Amino acid sequence: MSTSKQAQTHAQRDIVDETPRLPLDTVFEILKNRRRRDILQYLWQHEGTANIGELAEHIAALENDIDVAALSSSQRKRVYIGLYQCHLPKMDDAGIVAFDKHRGTVELRDAADELTPYLSVDEPEAADVPTASLGLALGVGALVPLGALGVGPLGAVAPLWWALVSTVALLAVTASQLADQELVDANAFAALRARFVSESSP
Repeated sequence: MSTSKQAQTHAQRDIVDETPRLPLDTVFEILKNRRRRDILQYLWQHEGTANIGELAEHIAALENDIDVAALSSSQRKRVYIGLYQCHLPKMDDAGIVAFDKHRGTVELRDAADELTPYLSVDEPEAADVPTASLGLALGVGALVPLGALGVGPLGAVAPLWWALVSTVALLAVTASQLADQELVDANAFAALRARFVSESSP
C-alpha cells in the first residue's frame, strides 16, 4: 500500500474512532433491566416521545399481562414510582433519554440509536404470543369443566384425562412464552458479545 493510501486509511479510521459511542458498560447497564428495554421499545414505537404516565401504564400492563383498562391504581403506582425514581433518571444520566421530572415528559436522544442493534424494534409484535396463549388457555378452561361435568360428548372422556389436558396446556403456554423471551435475550446478548470482542481485539 502506498504512503498516501496508508495516510488516507488512517485518516478514515480516525474519523470513525472519533464518532461518539456509548461505553459498553453503559449499554450493559441500560439493557440488563426489562423495564428499561420496555421504555425504549415504547418510545421507538411512539415517535420517540411519551409521558411517564403512558409509560407506567404500558409497562404495568405488560408485567401483569392484562389490558391497560384493567390495571389497578396500585399496579400503576408501583411502576410509576420505579420509573420516576430509578429507571428514567438512570437513562437520562446515560444520555439515552431526556427526562423532565417536572413535566413528566420523556424523549429519546440520539445516543439511543446505538442500542437498536441489541434490541429488535419489532419485538413488541411478540404480543401476539400472549394473545394466542390466552386463547389456548380460555379454550382449555372452557372445555375441561364441561368434560369433567360430563356435558354432552365431552363426558365420554374420563375426568383424569381432562386434568392431564389442562396441565399439558398450561405447560405448553409457559414454555412458549419462555422460549420467545429467551430468543430475544439471546439475540441481544449475541450482539453485545460481538461488540465486546471487536473492542477487545488489538
